Formats: sequence, C-alpha cells, structure tokens
Amino acid sequence: MRNSKKIRHGIIVALTFVTVASASFANESFNDVSDQYWAHDTITWGVTQNILQGYEDHTFKPNQTVTEAEFLTMLINTFVGKQNPVGTGKWYSGYYAFAKKYNWSLKGIDDSTKTAEKLSRGRVAEIVSGAAGVNYSGDNAIRYMLANDLSQGRTDKPSVKGYAGAELLTRAEAIQFIKNAVDHGFNEVKPRPTTASDTTKLPEFPDDSASNSSNNSSSSHGWENKNVGDFTLKEVKKQTVTNTILSRAIGFMPIDKKSESFMHQVMDAIQVKDGIVTIDFPNNIPSGYSVYLVGENGSSAMVDVLAGETKTFKLKGTFGISMYVGAEAKQVNSISADGAVIWGAKHS
Repeated sequence: MRNSKKIRHGIIVALTFVTVASASFANESFNDVSDQYWAHDTITWGVTQNILQGYEDHTFKPNQTVTEAEFLTMLINTFVGKQNPVGTGKWYSGYYAFAKKYNWSLKGIDDSTKTAEKLSRGRVAEIVSGAAGVNYSGDNAIRYMLANDLSQGRTDKPSVKGYAGAELLTRAEAIQFIKNAVDHGFNEVKPRPTTASDTTKLPEFPDDSASNSSNNSSSSHGWENKNVGDFTLKEVKKQTVTNTILSRAIGFMPIDKKSESFMHQVMDAIQVKDGIVTIDFPNNIPSGYSVYLVGENGSSAMVDVLAGETKTFKLKGTFGISMYVGAEAKQVNSISADGAVIWGAKHS
C-alpha cells in the first residue's frame, strides 16, 4: 500500500475541486455534522488529518451532491496523483484522459457536458469496480462493491436494493467510499477489461435470493429476472412460445460472442421509472460494431448509439436494441412494456 502521507496528499488535492470557494476549518467542528451523524467519524478522520475543508459558514454540507468529474478527481488523486490538464483543456481533462486510457466507465469521456452531471451511487460502483480491474455494470457492480467491503449500502444488512444505486452521491458518501477503499487495501488502480467479467464469481445477497426464488432457478446474468423499476426483465424462451411468428424471432441468428457480451451489459443498464426508460450504454462498444436504438418515444427509426451515451425516452409499447457489423445484424433484442425480452441471436 502507498504510504499514508501520499494518500493524504491525494485526498487533499481531490477535495480542492469538490469544495469550491471554501475555507479550511480543520480545528473546528461543523455545525451541520452532529456527533450522531452516520459519517461523523469519517469526516472527523479527514478533519484531524487536515485533509477536509468546510465552508465559510462553518458547515461541511455533507448531503451536497458530487459530480462525476469531482469524484473521478478524488479517486485518481488518492491512488495515483494529480493529473495536469491536457493542452488548453479544462482542469479535469487530465483525469478523463487517464480514465479513457484505463477504459473506465465515465460518461464525460465522450461528452464533456456529462462531467458536471450529478453522480449516482450506482455509477460510483461501476467506476470503482472498474478501477479495481473488473468489468461489471448495474447491479453486478454493486454486488462487487458489497462483496469486497467497499460499501455496506444504506441499510444494516448489505443488499443490492439497500445500496440504493439510483440515489445521488453526497459529499459525505464520497469520502466514505474513499476511506473504505483505503481501509481495505485498495492501493492501486487498474485498467478495466474490455469484456464483461464473470458474474458467477459474485456472491448473492438477500434481495438476489428473493428475486431468484420466484423463478426456482438462478441466472448467470445479472439482468435476467431483474426489477428495473416499473417491471421485471424476463427473457422469453423459445420452448414456452406457441405463437409461430414470435417463436421465429427468438434465437434465429447465430451466436456472436463479441457482441453478446456487450449486449448483456446493455441489458443490465436498463432502468424504467414511471414510464421513462433510461439506458446508460457502456463505453466499450466492440471495434467494428454499430449499436442502434429503435422505439425511442415510439419512433420506428433506428437511432445511432454512441459509446458511453445515455438514452432517456418515454416507453411506448416496445423498444429494441441492435448491433451490426456493416449491414449484417449480429444482435437484435426487443423489450416490451411488461418486461418481456425477445433475444434474436443464440446466446449463453
């Protein structure tokens, strides 16, 4: 592990970006952090080592949200060191250049407007697990965090639901994630693999068992039988279908492992809340492949999808995701408003 002085220096530099126009109150208590506050000890840990800053009104603002660029800066400064801007780029450009080199899942790599986007706890799981050298997304990234004590979630007992992946990251939580990593021997960052990691290596948690028990079987892919908000995704199996036309749409294409791995990640990234679909497409589209979305706001047009792009649209009936190499379709999936998934290619 790097010595504590280097880690402290990294966190100091990182928090400079998080606490804008603030003054240091290392020797004073914050009037918005009581002794009973859940992160009191974490904040105290930072204050006693002079690595945290408060605001001029003697507050810490522990519940203030954190942007993607701010958390990325904290992470890299802690375990790698300060990154200088690239050319005449903005202060965070060096950090995103580092993240791109390491294939981390950052929206701001391809869209600079996303750097200022408030970061969700689920996205933190994807970023931190990627920095640990694995490629998990959605609930699987959360399972990795829980299994490796990088988080306990927001409930007494660790669970995917209790982790609250859809909730936005706060300043107090950001420091806690960093402290968890330091405390549990996270002493270096690694490149994120270009293909999805094996989900069978992840342990189950209480809500996983509850989900699987309703089906009497477990799944090797995190998205299958996953509640995405308004409904649960469930793949329609060919042997259960009596409709001839529908049956022909299932598994009619040959196996294509390269695109299959990416498609599993996409399926795991689908969220639907109050009729609004949100898909955080991974940034590792296989070389030579194109990804398309059909059914955006009910449209039948095929819309290009960029690596790392987030698509948000109103669910109207069915939407589809496809992958092509030139004019040849490799994957064609459709998802209906009740969560039924039709997978056009043979797959594992």
